[in-house]
Amino acid sequence: MQYRTLGKSDLKASAIGLGTAQFGSKVWGYGTRYSKKDAVKIAHTAIDCGINIFDTAEIYSDNQSEILLGEALRGYDRDDFIIVSKAAPWNLRRDKLIKAAKASLRRLGTDSIDLYLVHYPNPFVPLRETFEAMEYLVKKGIVRYMGVSNFPKFLVRQAQNVLSSSEIIVNEIEYNLLCRKEERKTIPYCKEQKISIITYSPLTRGMLTGRYSSDNPPTDRARAYYPYAKQAFLKKAQPLFEVVDEIAKGKNVSKVQLALAYIIKDPFFVSIPAAMNEKEVKENALVPNIKLSNEEISRINTACVSLGPVNYFINYCLIWPFSWTKAVMDSYLHKKNGF
Repeated sequence: MQYRTLGKSDLKASAIGLGTAQFGSKVWGYGTRYSKKDAVKIAHTAIDCGINIFDTAEIYSDNQSEILLGEALRGYDRDDFIIVSKAAPWNLRRDKLIKAAKASLRRLGTDSIDLYLVHYPNPFVPLRETFEAMEYLVKKGIVRYMGVSNFPKFLVRQAQNVLSSSEIIVNEIEYNLLCRKEERKTIPYCKEQKISIITYSPLTRGMLTGRYSSDNPPTDRARAYYPYAKQAFLKKAQPLFEVVDEIAKGKNVSKVQLALAYIIKDPFFVSIPAAMNEKEVKENALVPNIKLSNEEISRINTACVSLGPVNYFINYCLIWPFSWTKAVMDSYLHKKNGF
């Protein structure tokens, strides 16, 4: 396993981590496809394979991801792994943010969160208020380091300007072979500022696994609404799928492993694929051993396609904010009904 320093910190993260948005999520099959016991085994297998960075958030499965991850890591040496968690966009006012961080601490069963991120920017809350509260959390030792998630270049820069005694050490963004929009501005700026990139959805929610195509688009709740899962886009991406398949076969690796290897070829990047079983974890952990030639990288780049500005705006500027509102209401009703 390769390990990489995160930003201007002393945190050394494995190039491949473990995303845990699926832990406790019925949408992803919790209670049907896999159980609490399976989730714990997945985390334990990750540690056995040298994976040491685990990504969660309060928004995942209405807190259940943090609880399951905390239980899975209990009993291990706390210095052997990095916990990343994130504050929901509706908790970015000072008092709410501090309360949210402390609640995450309790659910995770730890004395500090190694890396705490603002999950999404909230245009209705001043950045100054949010990041002054983040600095407070660092000063009090509730979190060790801070970062952001889903922040474009201009907001990363604005957040930096607010800070007086702390650094943003990572920006966690959606990045994969099908979603490369941040290559234009955000990624170059972060690299210039020595801000590491953590990539979520590195397999585009399964679109890069080979399980789906324009003739067989996903229909499950977890993927069907996803813009990259639409039949028209999958048809557009078919040439890329063919190139990935050919290169993967030539290297005797899976399409999943090749897609991940493309991301972590850059030492500024750490990727956090989810895993539904121990086998997937073990296969992901082998990815740092895969080397891509310049010619292979060029072939992949040439075949890549984009979502397009109109579809991007519809999905990320309209649908995503709506999903936040729904998540807030679901959480409120969940608590109100005593669940």
